[in-house]
Amino acid sequence: MKRFTIITVLMLLAGAVLLPVAVSAAKPAAAKSNMGQLRKVKQRMLRYYEGGKPSDAAVEEILSRMEADGSFSNIDYTDEAFNTGGKKTPHLIDLAKLARAYATNPGTHYKSRELYDAIARSLGYWFDLDLKDQNWWHRIIGWPKNLIPTLVLMGDDMKRYDKELYARFIDYMTYSWSIPKQRAQDGANGTDISQVTFTAAVFSDNPELLGEVIDKVNSLIKIAEGDREEGIQGDFSFTQHNGSGRQLYLATYGRDYVSGIIFFMNFVNGTDFWLAPEKVDIFERLFLDGLAWTWYDGEIDVNQYGRGLLRSSTAPSYLELAQQLAAFGTPRSEELKRMIAFMKGGGELNGNRMYPRADYMIHRPKGAMISTRMTSTRTVGNEAGNSEGMLNYHTGDGANYVKVHGDEYNPIYAGWNWKRIPGTTVMADDREMPAPMWGEKGQGGSDYAGGASDGTDGLCAFVYDKDGLTAHKGWFYFDRYYVALGAGIASERSDAPAVTTVNQTRLAGKVLAGNGDGLAELGTAPFDRLWHYDTGYRFESGTTAAAAAVRGDYPEGYKGKKSDILLLTVDHGTAPQAASYAYAVYPAVSQEAFAAAGGEYRILSNTAAVQAVQDVATGKTMVAFYEPGRVEAEGFGIVAADQPCLLIVGKSDDATKVYVASPFCENHAADPVTVTVGEKQATVAFDWQTTSAML
Repeated sequence: MKRFTIITVLMLLAGAVLLPVAVSAAKPAAAKSNMGQLRKVKQRMLRYYEGGKPSDAAVEEILSRMEADGSFSNIDYTDEAFNTGGKKTPHLIDLAKLARAYATNPGTHYKSRELYDAIARSLGYWFDLDLKDQNWWHRIIGWPKNLIPTLVLMGDDMKRYDKELYARFIDYMTYSWSIPKQRAQDGANGTDISQVTFTAAVFSDNPELLGEVIDKVNSLIKIAEGDREEGIQGDFSFTQHNGSGRQLYLATYGRDYVSGIIFFMNFVNGTDFWLAPEKVDIFERLFLDGLAWTWYDGEIDVNQYGRGLLRSSTAPSYLELAQQLAAFGTPRSEELKRMIAFMKGGGELNGNRMYPRADYMIHRPKGAMISTRMTSTRTVGNEAGNSEGMLNYHTGDGANYVKVHGDEYNPIYAGWNWKRIPGTTVMADDREMPAPMWGEKGQGGSDYAGGASDGTDGLCAFVYDKDGLTAHKGWFYFDRYYVALGAGIASERSDAPAVTTVNQTRLAGKVLAGNGDGLAELGTAPFDRLWHYDTGYRFESGTTAAAAAVRGDYPEGYKGKKSDILLLTVDHGTAPQAASYAYAVYPAVSQEAFAAAGGEYRILSNTAAVQAVQDVATGKTMVAFYEPGRVEAEGFGIVAADQPCLLIVGKSDDATKVYVASPFCENHAADPVTVTVGEKQATVAFDWQTTSAML
């Protein structure tokens, strides 16, 4: 159940962001759009890009590096190694700065013909080079996007002074659009290519091309349906680079996609080029049902960063984008404003949400956020590529992050043990992990991965099968705690133990542990309870945990955030055959409250066939059926299902209510499942989404 506490929000648009025109009636991109509407769009773009005029000293410094032929002395244009395009991009960044100096009034260089000639000469040099990079992105997206400000600010004068150079400029900017394969791109890449072509259409006075671009933008705002289709999924997760499986990517590629859509909305708002109403609805839902749930304490869930985990946070820019969207006055703008208040720290979003298309669950009890990321044959963990994410091999193998204060993980990513991702069960060997290049080798080894949610609580589970190790892993989320179960942990390998990482988190303050008689500073004695940084852990009989304070292994010269680490693990030994674990986690709990906790749950089953947990206070029972089976639950009697599924059973007045979901998403045809609870039985049609029924 969602709960926002509403506060008054002052809508501040950062930088040179346009103040959107109030929306009257949304209209789809229409062929009837005229030159008057196009001129309105052009004027908005001119106002937007005039901001940020460089100082006279900065202009002179740039010009001092410009050679007579228009090249820059500090740039090596001859390096043809892969992905060296970024080393040449400063040429275009400097041109954009000069263009701002030329176009901004008042200013020393405003409309200076001398400055115009220098810019034109440097543009001509760039076009003559006709550079290509082995990384296609630079020519198709990166370089043209960096030229957008120069075209906007110089295009009209160039059309008057040098029609040939102007025509070359437009050709350069429409090159990507001329290639069918590139024009057909989805997701963030699709919006990037459309932005470049949009600018070319506006500044070549071409309403027909502009209409094509807006039609393309409308086509990009859709629900992805294919198993590898990129973009907004039916559960409102966002995925990209899906070649080896669907990959969560809201924080980086998703941010580029969102900023690309809002780029168009800013300029076409109130015109006949405005987006179709059903597209606006989908876009709003990406914020409300996607972004909001991943947001905690000013940051986006670590699972959403892909190979860009060690980059700067995209959260501040996402907040700005949310504010821009809300300011358009779209149908759900009031909800967006409440979301923004929450993002700024006003109130909480509480409840549970499963994202079946991504094998991903988020649980938000009071004062905390927990996420679980699984992988199957349909999905992958964080990819590697372009020298980033080379240690991401286990990031989708049951990653289970617990945030209370919000800084539990950010200061340790660069130095933590990548074979101890919280929540995972892996071989603790010394072998070098394969780099999951563009997602390859990042997928799971089983079709079974999924979850069921009633909106408040939920469970998720998957079968881990990787590197000769198998495990059945489930997480059972109740209001104030969750239970993690592992069963059927088996490996033939005797070269290293199998280890489950309960948590690898920033060491912050005291670590208290105990074994039945209170809590004391962590020592060498065995423990079945541990409390640290307002999170408590309770280990069931048969689960022996170890805790250690460790130094992070930060790269030499690393200047980012650093912290020591608390590592909490369960060792299953070498060549385990039917090992298991069971523990509960209490987030946002004081030391005193945790010391008094106990008896909140019953573990009804923890086998490779059935895992089940019941909340004692409410009787709510959650079951992961890995195969047809049954379990006995107090107050309900026998709880059974005739095929694998995820099941929640609870009381609703005098009736029994069940929530059921398939663990196979689109992999298997979803035949109806027959659920038995005591003397009651129902056949429920279900698929990858959670379905509810009364018994």
